[in-house]
Amino acid sequence: MFRRIRWKLLASYLVVVTAAVVFLGVHLARQFEATYTAQLQEDLVALARLVAVTAAGGLASGDAEAVRRSLAVGQEQESPLVLVTDASGVIVGGRGVPAHGFARTAVDPAVRRALEGEDTVGVGIGPDGREAVYAAVPAVAGGRILGAVYVARPLQSLHTQRRHLRWVVAWGTVAAVLIAGALGLLLARGIAEPVQEMQRVASSLAAGRLGERVPVRTRDELGDLARSLNYMASELERIDSLRRAFVADASHELRTPVANLAVAVEALKAVIGTEPDQARAIAADIEREVERLRRLVDSLLDLSLVEAGKVRLSLAPVAPAEVVARAVAPFQPRAARAGVTLRTEVPPRLPRVRADADRTVQVLTNLLDNALKFTPAGGTVTVSASEQRGRVLIAVADTGPGIPEAELPHVFDRFYKVDRARAGSRGGAGLGLAIAKRLVEAQGGIIMAESREGHGARFVVALPKEP
Repeated sequence: MFRRIRWKLLASYLVVVTAAVVFLGVHLARQFEATYTAQLQEDLVALARLVAVTAAGGLASGDAEAVRRSLAVGQEQESPLVLVTDASGVIVGGRGVPAHGFARTAVDPAVRRALEGEDTVGVGIGPDGREAVYAAVPAVAGGRILGAVYVARPLQSLHTQRRHLRWVVAWGTVAAVLIAGALGLLLARGIAEPVQEMQRVASSLAAGRLGERVPVRTRDELGDLARSLNYMASELERIDSLRRAFVADASHELRTPVANLAVAVEALKAVIGTEPDQARAIAADIEREVERLRRLVDSLLDLSLVEAGKVRLSLAPVAPAEVVARAVAPFQPRAARAGVTLRTEVPPRLPRVRADADRTVQVLTNLLDNALKFTPAGGTVTVSASEQRGRVLIAVADTGPGIPEAELPHVFDRFYKVDRARAGSRGGAGLGLAIAKRLVEAQGGIIMAESREGHGARFVVALPKEP
């Protein structure tokens, strides 16, 4: 039973509420008893002093009857016990106690202290044998102690009130526990049910059912946790979708060269001994397809290493002009053969960037390769650099057909091709920009694509300046 969170929460509520109510009840009972006793003592001291004043005349003359008459004045049914003694401790009058109890009371320690001139109050056993609150004061006249006045009131009423208070506390505790149990059960259910629902959904996600979601019913921490779990499920679903798409795209990209190789091998077998020239041409085709496979496998390996965070970067101060020159130089002959103008615009005093020079050259190489593929003869590819807001921007712009606006958010996705038919004919696998994006981000930079269809494309790499 107590393995469930709702019962643990309910038990904790009941323990806290019960302990609080019992503690409060005991504290109130003790406080009531102490307050009642202190008030009663004050009242008895005041009564004893009043009796001492009225009985002083009879004590001074030795007239015991006058003392007894003074005690009879104002007597009520619930009046406390009153005893008056002379200076030697002999009782000369009393009220509210039988005569056989007088002798024992006359030698009471409180009376002796009163005859010594000391006011005394306390709780003890009264003349009638019951627990009582008492007070004893001296009867003084003319500066002489003429006797003592002893008053006492049984604590029977206090005991009755205390029993009543205990019953009130007991029933209050029962009522509080019942109310706390009902409210605690509702609250525990409100906490436990979302947790159990999230547990069920988490188990479903672990089993591969990524479409499961947790209903969000509150705006508290449990609601935030449910939203976080739903977000995680959405991300897992997205990642799983990307994984499936990656496998499908990789299979598609590998299938074409493999099929071409199979056809070429069969053709080579048919002509290898009879037509040497045709055999050499087929061998050249095989070599091209093998090279295409090699580039694809290398690109996949690079991408997997970057995404796994296993690419080792050597970050150091690098001059932008240096990396631009290293990237552009190998493409000059290709640009000349294609009839494309390849130029650079790099200011001489541009600040250094903190980057990995080799990986940055690899990024620019991918961008230049794409730019030259899609720039027609007579067009221009420009590599420029500038400084802006603590970063150095290196841009590769072309005058090709451009990228449709709807395609821009996806150009850095794996295997994504703006024009799949044309890109496939030019040998692209759609991995270059994905690798470039992850390499730039690994160096603390960002990469952006700007384009308008029919007006060329511009890719910008922003790298942090060297501090």
